[in-house]
Amino acid sequence: MDAPAQALVNLATVRDNVTGLRQHAGQASVMAVVKADAYGHGLIPVATAALAGGASWLGVIRVDEGLALRRAGLTAPVLCLMSVPGGPHEEAIRRDVDLGISSAAMVTEIAAAAPGCRGVAPRCRSGRAWWAPPWRRRRPARSR
Repeated sequence: MDAPAQALVNLATVRDNVTGLRQHAGQASVMAVVKADAYGHGLIPVATAALAGGASWLGVIRVDEGLALRRAGLTAPVLCLMSVPGGPHEEAIRRDVDLGISSAAMVTEIAAAAPGCRGVAPRCRSGRAWWAPPWRRRRPARSR
């Protein structure tokens, strides 16, 4: 009979691998992407090991994953790489989970969740272009 497949994760190895990445990254920050329960290896244990190894950011896909990191007491910056319509955006903002936004409609939805939250300033960077929501736009001065 075949034995069930298992993935055994050595958290010390996760920590050491992140330490190695930090050494090669120079001044750049390292984000440990721990989405999907850290690829099935355990969200909180892997995130904790990555932070111990020198990761300065944690990346997740869903807001609830970022909120789970906060409930576990992790205070490192967290970026939710994908925000979806109807998500718990206000709670994410209140719990200091940064939200990735992929459409103008999501900018509007997340901005609507933000008014009750202090210190929220939407800003976007995509490649070389900066983008700001319509209420923050200023027309560039024309050069002659």
